[in-house]
Amino acid sequence: MHPWLVRHLMIPLHERLLGRNTIACFQELMATQWLAPDALRTLQRAKLRELLVAAARACPFHRSRFAERGLAPDQGDPFDVLACLPLIDKSTLKAFRADLTNPRIPGGPIPFNTGGSTGEPLIFYFDRRRIAYDKAARMRSHAWFGAWPGSREVYLWGSPAELSRQDRLRNLRDGLTNEKLLSAFRMSPERMRDYLRQIETYRPVSLFGYPSSLALLCEFGERESIRVCVPSLKVVFVTGEVCDDRQRQGIEAYFGVPVANGYGSREGGFLAHECPHGSMHVTAESVVLEVVDEAGRPLPIGESGEIVVTHLDNYAMPFIRYRTGDVGRLLPGVCPCGRGLPRMDVVTGRRTDHLVAADGTLAHALSLIYVLREIDAVHEFRIHQRRDRSVDVLVVPGPVFRDEHRVQIRRGVQRRLGEAIPVRIRLVDAVEPLPSGKHCYVISEAAGDGSAASLPEPATLAEPARAG
Repeated sequence: MHPWLVRHLMIPLHERLLGRNTIACFQELMATQWLAPDALRTLQRAKLRELLVAAARACPFHRSRFAERGLAPDQGDPFDVLACLPLIDKSTLKAFRADLTNPRIPGGPIPFNTGGSTGEPLIFYFDRRRIAYDKAARMRSHAWFGAWPGSREVYLWGSPAELSRQDRLRNLRDGLTNEKLLSAFRMSPERMRDYLRQIETYRPVSLFGYPSSLALLCEFGERESIRVCVPSLKVVFVTGEVCDDRQRQGIEAYFGVPVANGYGSREGGFLAHECPHGSMHVTAESVVLEVVDEAGRPLPIGESGEIVVTHLDNYAMPFIRYRTGDVGRLLPGVCPCGRGLPRMDVVTGRRTDHLVAADGTLAHALSLIYVLREIDAVHEFRIHQRRDRSVDVLVVPGPVFRDEHRVQIRRGVQRRLGEAIPVRIRLVDAVEPLPSGKHCYVISEAAGDGSAASLPEPATLAEPARAG
């Protein structure tokens, strides 16, 4: 469909039908990005005060936290109030979900879920306001590179092989909004050859996907001497994992356009995005991003610590001082692009391995994460693929875990990796962090090209408390 029609008709109509004022939010963000840092801080202060007052009024969890510390959310500088509150994390969201949620939010709380960086299934709630602002922030980051709303975009993203009716309706919607989805779950040579052909014929303005999957696609194209000609392409957006220099250079060299990195999480929100000058700008209109020490105290600009976020536009389940588990730092100064948005740098964050199917096809780790996170009886998990391509699944079971859940896990893994892949399911009391201290939900030691002999010896997982 013509981009002008999509931008001015299809997208506004779609958002209006869903009760979201996304276009107005986009126009607002396009203006506020040019505010001076002090003016942005004033805007944040006003929105933070509103959020704290609303959270104390509507959510028992937050109300009790204010009372315990003798804090009044409507008095004093809201940033000072914020600094006095303890951090929350995924375990907080799970344990106090009901008390964290405002059931009377207009339109009702909208459920979402994610596997999270520890592999622990997590359910949380957004409202229409938050979704609109997150989507508008994404639109703004695309516009920085000339990929305006309605421009054609190809996604190399998580998509199950088996499409449900809802998936088919989503594909129809994507077609009407100039979006094409290619599955990152199965990256066989035949599929990658077809993906490159589709990218060339679709003539997108931007590509969007996991850096590992896009780098894999580019490496395949180079190895097979497949050149694509896409004069319309302006940028490749990457997110969902750490994008290292090797991946960035490979993608830029293959497609001949810049790579722009985005940082965020499903629950934390659209936190920051790279601009054409290379600065990672915080979405300050919707997020208060802190870098804190081990005690939760904010660190000075330039010092590295854990990234903690407060989303200013989610009133359904206020995320106030939420721990991301990532390490980063805020940077001094203003970007040469002229935007007043704060700058940051992610020092370490999530990295996702590829898994190897029985036939040598590479599958994105999320294809198995989705299997586990949809099972309510699974409390935590870790997926470990050995050099021989067999898979160990460590599961911390919930109280209702039964034999049928074992069967569901095994079938889900083998449906994506092949019936020949041995799957061992082990019940444990806890999924321990790696020796580095990092929690990792997927470990892959297999090699898709059959070169397993060149790999280092696999690390030994802690002996499970209960075998099954």
